[in-house]
This record gives sequence, C-alpha cells and structure tokens, in this order.
Amino acid sequence: MKKIILVILCIGLGLSAGSWFVLNLQQPPEEERFKDGQVIARHVGISVSNTAAIEELVKQLPFSEALTAVSIEGTSVKMTYEPAGKEQADWTGSNEKTIRSAGTSFLESRLSKLIMHHTLALFLSVSDLSELQIRYTDTVSDVTFETDRQRIEDYTPRDIERATSSATRFNRVVVEDYVLVESRRSVFFKKFEDALQILPSN
Repeated sequence: MKKIILVILCIGLGLSAGSWFVLNLQQPPEEERFKDGQVIARHVGISVSNTAAIEELVKQLPFSEALTAVSIEGTSVKMTYEPAGKEQADWTGSNEKTIRSAGTSFLESRLSKLIMHHTLALFLSVSDLSELQIRYTDTVSDVTFETDRQRIEDYTPRDIERATSSATRFNRVVVEDYVLVESRRSVFFKKFEDALQILPSN
C-alpha cells in the first residue's frame, strides 16, 4: 500500500513539474513580447472614433493581462494597468519601494519599456490620436504618464516615423533599436520628464 501511494505521489510530482516546464516553454522571453509588429501593422491608420478597433488594439499590446481599464474620450485614450501583487517586482524592480524615475531600476524595469512602447505604437498607428494617458498602480506606487501628439512628433526620430510600414520594420526599428535599448529609454524619459508623475499609492 505504501509503495502504491509513493508511486502515485511520484507521478503527481512528475506531472506538475512537466506542466510547469511546458508553460514556461510556451511563454516567450519578456523582451520578445514587445515585438508585436504584426498587431501594430494590422491597425495602422485606424481612427480613435472606431472605439472597438482601439480597444482591440490596446488589449493586444504586450502585458495586457494586467490591463484593468481602457477609456476613450474624443481623440484621447486612457489605459490603466494594475498587476497582481506578486508581479510588482517584475514591473518596477521592487515590491516595497516607491518607484524613482531617475533611478536605474526604473529604466531597467518592464514599466519603462511598456510606457515607451505603447506610446510610440499608439501614436504611430492611430492617425488621429491626440492625447494618451498610461496609468500604473500597485501597492506602493501610482504612476501616470500623459502626453500629446505634438510632443511625440517633436521627439520622434526620423528613422521610426515610417516604422509601421511592416511588422518586421516595427520590431527591428522601434522595439529592438529604441524600446529595448536603455540609453534610448533614458533619452525618452528625459524628454518627457514632466509627463511622468510618480506618487505613493494610497
């Protein structure tokens, strides 16, 4: 009887380990998740007035599992992200400390990549988007990034102006050459320093 129980336990542990391994194989590395050029290219030229298409686009952007709200008012889009507590460190580098925008931990974080990626992706693909707000909240930080088309156009380097012409070009130019390069993220957030507000969470 003891041998039977032992065999059953071993089988159960084996199945659990196998399932974990398969799930991790199926989940692409974090940096690969930002390479969503096919999604962006498919939505190029859509209008904010097409709310269904905008919501579809936003929900297909990377890390949408933490997306809790999408609001479309006129030509403005607002998005809110709120990850589960155990995932906070993946987003900001800490579960306990309020984010500091000037710190390297913020520039290295998923959140900085997401803000830059989503901002460029939406302004490059949505023809009449005028204002964008990305909000992030967790147990210690409340982050709001808000900007408009004029400021984005003043920032946008020439080599990414036409980067939505194909999925491959978007992934290579916008994602690999800008979003995933820390020095480029540093330039971006210095340019938009006053657009980023970080407060302690209530």
